[in-house]
Amino acid sequence: MAFLDNSGDIILDAVLTDVGRRRMAQGNFKITKFALGDDEIDYATYNKDHPSGSAYADLEILQTPVLEAFTQANATINYGLVSYSRNDLLYLPTIAMNSKMTELVAFTGSQNVIYLADDSKFDTNSVSTGDLLIASTRAGETSVLRSGNTTRRYVFVETGINNNEIPPTATNQLTYIMNVGLNDRQFTVGYDNRFINRVFGPAPSAEFSNADQQSAPRLTANLIRATAGAASPAIENYSEATVTGVISRLYKPASGDDTSTNYSNIAGARGAMTMLNFAMRDDLTATDYQKHGRINQSLGWSGGKLFDYIDTIVYVKGISTNITLQLPIRITRVVSTS
Repeated sequence: MAFLDNSGDIILDAVLTDVGRRRMAQGNFKITKFALGDDEIDYATYNKDHPSGSAYADLEILQTPVLEAFTQANATINYGLVSYSRNDLLYLPTIAMNSKMTELVAFTGSQNVIYLADDSKFDTNSVSTGDLLIASTRAGETSVLRSGNTTRRYVFVETGINNNEIPPTATNQLTYIMNVGLNDRQFTVGYDNRFINRVFGPAPSAEFSNADQQSAPRLTANLIRATAGAASPAIENYSEATVTGVISRLYKPASGDDTSTNYSNIAGARGAMTMLNFAMRDDLTATDYQKHGRINQSLGWSGGKLFDYIDTIVYVKGISTNITLQLPIRITRVVSTS
Protein backbone atom coordinates (compact mmCIF):
# COMPACT_ATOMS: atom_id res chain seq x y z
CA MET A 1 0.00 0.00 0.00
CA ALA A 2 1.35 3.43 -0.94
CA PHE A 3 0.29 6.87 -2.08
CA LEU A 4 0.57 7.97 -5.69
CA ASP A 5 2.77 10.92 -6.57
CA ASN A 6 0.19 13.50 -7.53
CA SER A 7 2.59 16.40 -7.98
CA GLY A 8 1.71 16.15 -11.70
CA ASP A 9 -1.32 14.85 -13.56
CA ILE A 10 -2.38 11.26 -12.88
CA ILE A 11 -4.20 10.02 -15.94
CA LEU A 12 -5.03 6.48 -14.86
CA ASP A 13 -3.80 4.00 -12.27
CA ALA A 14 -5.38 0.60 -12.80
CA VAL A 15 -4.70 -2.93 -11.63
CA LEU A 16 -6.51 -6.19 -12.18
CA THR A 17 -8.49 -7.56 -9.27
CA ASP A 18 -7.85 -11.09 -8.04
CA VAL A 19 -10.85 -12.24 -10.08
CA GLY A 20 -9.55 -10.42 -13.14
CA ARG A 21 -6.11 -11.98 -12.88
CA ARG A 22 -7.62 -15.43 -12.50
CA ARG A 23 -9.78 -14.94 -15.57
CA MET A 24 -6.83 -13.65 -17.56
CA ALA A 25 -4.90 -16.78 -16.62
CA GLN A 26 -7.89 -18.84 -17.77
CA GLY A 27 -7.97 -16.98 -21.07
CA ASN A 28 -11.48 -15.53 -20.67
CA PHE A 29 -10.67 -12.04 -19.40
CA LYS A 30 -12.89 -9.26 -20.75
CA ILE A 31 -13.64 -5.84 -19.29
CA THR A 32 -17.42 -5.38 -19.23
CA LYS A 33 -17.85 -2.97 -16.28
CA PHE A 34 -15.78 -0.58 -14.24
CA ALA A 35 -16.26 1.38 -11.03
CA LEU A 36 -15.07 4.80 -9.91
CA GLY A 37 -14.46 5.99 -6.37
CA ASP A 38 -13.27 9.06 -4.51
CA ASP A 39 -12.94 7.72 -0.98
CA GLU A 40 -9.89 9.84 -0.16
CA ILE A 41 -11.38 13.16 -1.26
CA ASP A 42 -12.87 15.67 1.17
CA TYR A 43 -14.91 18.08 -0.97
CA ALA A 44 -15.32 20.40 1.99
CA THR A 45 -11.80 21.65 1.21
CA TYR A 46 -13.12 23.34 -1.97
CA ASN A 47 -12.53 27.04 -1.35
CA LYS A 48 -14.56 29.26 -3.65
CA ASP A 49 -13.07 32.30 -1.88
CA HIS A 50 -9.43 31.33 -2.41
CA PRO A 51 -7.28 34.49 -2.17
CA SER A 52 -5.48 33.59 -5.41
CA GLY A 53 -8.69 33.39 -7.42
CA SER A 54 -11.24 30.85 -8.60
CA ALA A 55 -8.64 28.86 -10.54
CA TYR A 56 -7.23 27.76 -7.18
CA ALA A 57 -10.54 26.87 -5.53
CA ASP A 58 -10.01 23.13 -5.98
CA LEU A 59 -6.24 23.14 -5.44
CA GLU A 60 -6.38 21.36 -2.11
CA ILE A 61 -8.68 18.70 -3.55
CA LEU A 62 -6.31 18.09 -6.46
CA GLN A 63 -3.37 17.79 -4.06
CA THR A 64 -5.07 15.28 -1.79
CA PRO A 65 -2.90 12.12 -1.53
CA VAL A 66 -4.52 9.24 -3.40
CA LEU A 67 -3.82 5.59 -2.61
CA GLU A 68 -2.53 3.22 -5.24
CA ALA A 69 -5.12 0.85 -6.64
CA PHE A 70 -5.77 -2.35 -4.67
CA THR A 71 -6.19 -5.77 -6.21
CA GLN A 72 -9.02 -6.84 -3.90
CA ALA A 73 -12.41 -5.67 -5.13
CA ASN A 74 -13.84 -5.32 -1.63
CA ALA A 75 -10.90 -3.19 -0.47
CA THR A 76 -10.57 -0.86 -3.43
CA ILE A 77 -13.68 1.32 -3.27
CA ASN A 78 -15.72 1.59 -0.12
CA TYR A 79 -18.03 4.36 -1.33
CA GLY A 80 -18.19 4.08 -5.08
CA LEU A 81 -19.53 6.69 -7.45
CA VAL A 82 -22.78 5.75 -9.14
CA SER A 83 -24.34 6.62 -12.49
CA TYR A 84 -27.94 7.50 -13.27
CA SER A 85 -29.56 7.50 -16.69
CA ARG A 86 -31.68 10.57 -15.93
CA ASN A 87 -30.12 14.02 -16.13
CA ASP A 88 -32.90 15.85 -14.30
CA LEU A 89 -32.19 14.59 -10.77
CA LEU A 90 -31.96 17.52 -8.38
CA TYR A 91 -31.11 15.44 -5.30
CA LEU A 92 -29.37 12.08 -5.04
CA PRO A 93 -30.39 9.47 -2.48
CA THR A 94 -28.40 8.11 0.39
CA ILE A 95 -28.62 4.91 2.40
CA ALA A 96 -28.36 4.69 6.18
CA MET A 97 -28.76 2.29 9.06
CA ASN A 98 -31.54 3.37 11.41
CA SER A 99 -30.23 4.06 14.91
CA LYS A 100 -33.38 5.71 16.26
CA MET A 101 -35.74 2.73 16.74
CA THR A 102 -33.46 1.26 19.39
CA GLU A 103 -36.08 -0.98 20.99
CA LEU A 104 -36.40 -3.02 17.78
CA VAL A 105 -33.30 -2.70 15.66
CA ALA A 106 -29.61 -3.46 15.91
CA PHE A 107 -27.03 -0.85 14.93
CA THR A 108 -23.33 -0.41 15.54
CA GLY A 109 -23.58 2.38 18.10
CA SER A 110 -20.29 2.89 19.93
CA GLN A 111 -19.14 -0.64 19.11
CA ASN A 112 -18.50 -0.07 15.41
CA VAL A 113 -19.59 -3.67 14.78
CA ILE A 114 -22.84 -5.62 14.89
CA TYR A 115 -22.47 -8.86 16.82
CA LEU A 116 -24.03 -11.88 15.13
CA ALA A 117 -24.40 -14.23 18.08
CA ASP A 118 -24.24 -18.01 17.79
CA ASP A 119 -27.00 -18.87 20.27
CA SER A 120 -26.30 -22.59 19.94
CA LYS A 121 -23.25 -22.03 22.17
CA PHE A 122 -23.60 -21.62 25.95
CA ASP A 123 -21.29 -20.96 28.87
CA THR A 124 -21.02 -23.28 31.87
CA ASN A 125 -24.08 -21.63 33.41
CA SER A 126 -26.16 -22.40 30.28
CA VAL A 127 -26.23 -18.74 29.21
CA SER A 128 -26.24 -18.29 25.45
CA THR A 129 -23.75 -16.23 23.47
CA GLY A 130 -26.38 -13.60 22.67
CA ASP A 131 -27.45 -13.18 26.29
CA LEU A 132 -23.81 -12.89 27.38
CA LEU A 133 -23.18 -10.18 24.80
CA ILE A 134 -26.33 -8.27 25.72
CA ALA A 135 -25.56 -8.47 29.44
CA SER A 136 -22.11 -6.98 28.93
CA THR A 137 -21.78 -3.25 29.44
CA ARG A 138 -19.75 -2.94 26.26
CA ALA A 139 -21.95 -4.62 23.65
CA GLY A 140 -25.47 -3.89 24.81
CA GLU A 141 -28.65 -5.13 23.20
CA THR A 142 -28.62 -2.56 20.41
CA SER A 143 -25.48 -4.12 18.91
CA VAL A 144 -26.52 -7.78 18.96
CA LEU A 145 -28.27 -9.94 16.37
CA ARG A 146 -29.14 -13.57 17.03
CA SER A 147 -28.12 -15.85 14.19
CA GLY A 148 -31.11 -17.03 12.18
CA ASN A 149 -33.72 -15.35 14.37
CA THR A 150 -36.70 -13.86 12.51
CA THR A 151 -38.76 -12.35 15.35
CA ARG A 152 -36.37 -10.30 17.47
CA ARG A 153 -33.87 -7.60 16.59
CA TYR A 154 -32.74 -6.93 13.05
CA VAL A 155 -30.78 -4.36 11.05
CA PHE A 156 -33.08 -1.64 9.73
CA VAL A 157 -31.90 0.12 6.55
CA GLU A 158 -33.44 3.27 5.03
CA THR A 159 -32.94 5.22 1.82
CA GLY A 160 -33.96 8.74 0.89
CA ILE A 161 -32.85 12.35 0.44
CA ASN A 162 -30.88 13.23 3.56
CA ASN A 163 -31.53 16.95 3.28
CA ASN A 164 -33.89 18.80 5.61
CA GLU A 165 -34.55 21.36 2.88
CA ILE A 166 -36.72 18.66 1.28
CA PRO A 167 -39.17 17.85 4.12
CA PRO A 168 -40.27 14.21 4.42
CA THR A 169 -43.78 14.65 3.07
CA ALA A 170 -45.75 12.31 0.85
CA THR A 171 -45.64 14.91 -1.94
CA ASN A 172 -41.86 15.22 -1.81
CA GLN A 173 -41.53 11.44 -1.72
CA LEU A 174 -43.57 11.25 -4.91
CA THR A 175 -41.65 14.10 -6.59
CA TYR A 176 -38.07 13.31 -5.64
CA ILE A 177 -38.20 9.53 -5.17
CA MET A 178 -41.06 7.74 -6.88
CA ASN A 179 -41.44 9.78 -10.06
CA VAL A 180 -37.73 9.72 -10.90
CA GLY A 181 -37.10 6.00 -10.46
CA LEU A 182 -35.34 6.13 -7.09
CA ASN A 183 -37.67 3.75 -5.27
CA ASP A 184 -35.82 0.58 -4.29
CA ARG A 185 -38.33 -2.23 -4.49
CA GLN A 186 -35.50 -4.69 -3.84
CA PHE A 187 -32.03 -4.75 -2.33
CA THR A 188 -29.14 -7.10 -3.01
CA VAL A 189 -27.24 -8.34 0.03
CA GLY A 190 -23.68 -9.51 -0.53
CA TYR A 191 -22.21 -11.78 2.14
CA ASP A 192 -19.17 -14.00 2.61
CA ASN A 193 -20.49 -17.52 2.09
CA ARG A 194 -17.63 -19.01 4.10
CA PHE A 195 -19.24 -17.63 7.26
CA ILE A 196 -22.88 -16.78 6.45
CA ASN A 197 -25.26 -19.10 4.59
CA ARG A 198 -28.67 -17.42 4.88
CA VAL A 199 -30.09 -13.91 4.72
CA PHE A 200 -33.51 -12.89 6.04
CA GLY A 201 -35.51 -9.90 4.83
CA PRO A 202 -38.97 -8.42 5.38
CA ALA A 203 -42.18 -10.02 4.20
CA PRO A 204 -44.17 -7.90 1.71
CA SER A 205 -46.54 -6.95 4.54
CA ALA A 206 -43.78 -5.06 6.41
CA GLU A 207 -44.66 -1.51 7.39
CA PHE A 208 -42.95 1.66 8.64
CA SER A 209 -45.54 4.39 8.97
CA ASN A 210 -47.09 7.05 11.18
CA ALA A 211 -50.72 7.09 10.11
CA ASP A 212 -51.70 10.15 12.12
CA GLN A 213 -48.29 11.80 11.55
CA GLN A 214 -48.05 12.55 15.26
CA SER A 215 -47.48 9.42 17.34
CA ALA A 216 -44.57 6.98 17.28
CA PRO A 217 -44.46 5.08 13.98
CA ARG A 218 -45.68 1.57 13.42
CA LEU A 219 -42.79 -0.72 12.52
CA THR A 220 -43.72 -4.30 11.71
CA ALA A 221 -41.71 -6.97 9.97
CA ASN A 222 -41.93 -10.70 9.92
CA LEU A 223 -38.60 -11.72 8.48
CA ILE A 224 -38.55 -14.44 5.85
CA ARG A 225 -35.70 -16.18 4.11
CA ALA A 226 -34.40 -14.08 1.24
CA THR A 227 -34.13 -15.26 -2.33
CA ALA A 228 -30.64 -16.67 -2.73
CA GLY A 229 -28.68 -15.55 -5.75
CA ALA A 230 -25.58 -16.58 -7.61
CA ALA A 231 -22.00 -16.01 -6.61
CA SER A 232 -20.91 -12.38 -6.57
CA PRO A 233 -19.37 -11.39 -9.91
CA ALA A 234 -16.90 -9.04 -8.22
CA ILE A 235 -15.89 -10.36 -4.80
CA GLU A 236 -14.41 -13.79 -4.27
CA ASN A 237 -16.19 -16.05 -1.76
CA TYR A 238 -19.24 -13.77 -1.75
CA SER A 239 -22.81 -14.63 -2.63
CA GLU A 240 -25.73 -12.28 -3.20
CA ALA A 241 -29.29 -12.59 -1.90
CA THR A 242 -32.28 -10.42 -2.78
CA VAL A 243 -34.59 -8.90 -0.16
CA THR A 244 -37.76 -6.83 -0.44
CA GLY A 245 -37.75 -3.05 -0.27
CA VAL A 246 -40.82 -1.46 1.32
CA ILE A 247 -41.90 2.16 0.83
CA SER A 248 -41.40 4.21 3.99
CA ARG A 249 -44.65 5.89 5.08
CA LEU A 250 -43.02 7.93 7.83
CA TYR A 251 -43.93 11.54 7.04
CA LYS A 252 -43.56 14.97 8.56
CA PRO A 253 -46.65 16.09 10.53
CA ALA A 254 -48.93 18.50 8.71
CA SER A 255 -48.23 21.13 11.36
CA GLY A 256 -45.79 21.74 14.16
CA ASP A 257 -42.31 20.31 14.58
CA ASP A 258 -41.09 17.43 12.45
CA THR A 259 -41.26 14.62 15.02
CA SER A 260 -40.60 12.01 12.32
CA THR A 261 -36.88 12.71 12.59
CA ASN A 262 -37.00 11.16 16.08
CA TYR A 263 -37.47 7.80 14.40
CA SER A 264 -35.54 8.03 11.13
CA ASN A 265 -31.94 8.71 10.11
CA ILE A 266 -33.12 10.27 6.84
CA ALA A 267 -33.82 13.97 7.31
CA GLY A 268 -35.61 14.64 4.02
CA ALA A 269 -37.93 12.81 1.64
CA ARG A 270 -37.80 9.11 2.46
CA GLY A 271 -37.72 6.28 -0.02
CA ALA A 272 -37.56 2.59 0.81
CA MET A 273 -36.60 0.57 3.84
CA THR A 274 -35.68 -3.05 4.51
CA MET A 275 -34.89 -5.21 7.53
CA LEU A 276 -32.14 -7.82 7.73
CA ASN A 277 -30.82 -10.66 9.79
CA PHE A 278 -28.34 -13.38 8.97
CA ALA A 279 -27.61 -16.99 9.81
CA MET A 280 -24.05 -18.04 10.28
CA ARG A 281 -22.86 -21.37 8.94
CA ASP A 282 -23.36 -24.11 11.51
CA ASP A 283 -20.26 -25.99 10.37
CA LEU A 284 -17.74 -23.33 11.43
CA THR A 285 -14.94 -24.93 13.42
CA ALA A 286 -12.29 -23.65 15.80
CA THR A 287 -9.89 -23.89 12.87
CA ASP A 288 -12.08 -21.50 10.87
CA TYR A 289 -12.16 -18.99 13.71
CA GLN A 290 -8.40 -19.27 14.16
CA LYS A 291 -7.71 -18.91 10.43
CA HIS A 292 -10.11 -16.07 9.65
CA GLY A 293 -10.63 -14.39 13.01
CA ARG A 294 -9.50 -14.63 16.63
CA ILE A 295 -10.08 -17.18 19.36
CA ASN A 296 -10.31 -17.05 23.16
CA GLN A 297 -10.86 -13.30 23.35
CA SER A 298 -12.33 -11.40 26.30
CA LEU A 299 -13.73 -8.68 23.98
CA GLY A 300 -12.61 -6.07 26.48
CA TRP A 301 -14.98 -6.60 29.38
CA SER A 302 -14.59 -8.39 32.69
CA GLY A 303 -16.32 -11.52 33.93
CA GLY A 304 -14.00 -14.14 32.54
CA LYS A 305 -16.05 -14.83 29.41
CA LEU A 306 -14.03 -15.86 26.37
CA PHE A 307 -15.24 -15.70 22.78
CA ASP A 308 -14.21 -16.70 19.29
CA TYR A 309 -15.11 -14.26 16.52
CA ILE A 310 -14.75 -13.58 12.81
CA ASP A 311 -15.14 -10.09 11.36
CA THR A 312 -16.78 -9.74 7.96
CA ILE A 313 -18.57 -7.13 5.85
CA VAL A 314 -22.09 -7.40 4.45
CA TYR A 315 -22.96 -5.13 1.50
CA VAL A 316 -26.52 -3.85 1.07
CA LYS A 317 -27.27 -2.27 -2.32
CA GLY A 318 -30.45 -0.63 -3.59
CA ILE A 319 -31.29 -2.10 -6.98
CA SER A 320 -32.84 1.12 -8.35
CA THR A 321 -30.56 3.67 -6.69
CA ASN A 322 -27.29 1.66 -6.81
CA ILE A 323 -26.33 3.08 -3.41
CA THR A 324 -24.48 0.73 -1.09
CA LEU A 325 -24.20 0.39 2.67
CA GLN A 326 -21.50 -1.64 4.42
CA LEU A 327 -22.45 -3.51 7.58
CA PRO A 328 -19.53 -4.58 9.81
CA ILE A 329 -20.55 -7.96 11.24
CA ARG A 330 -18.71 -9.80 14.03
CA ILE A 331 -19.72 -13.48 14.09
CA THR A 332 -19.30 -14.46 17.73
CA ARG A 333 -19.55 -17.56 19.93
CA VAL A 334 -18.75 -18.09 23.59
CA VAL A 335 -16.10 -20.75 24.20
CA SER A 336 -15.40 -20.80 27.93
CA THR A 337 -15.86 -19.13 31.32
CA SER A 338 -13.72 -18.90 34.41
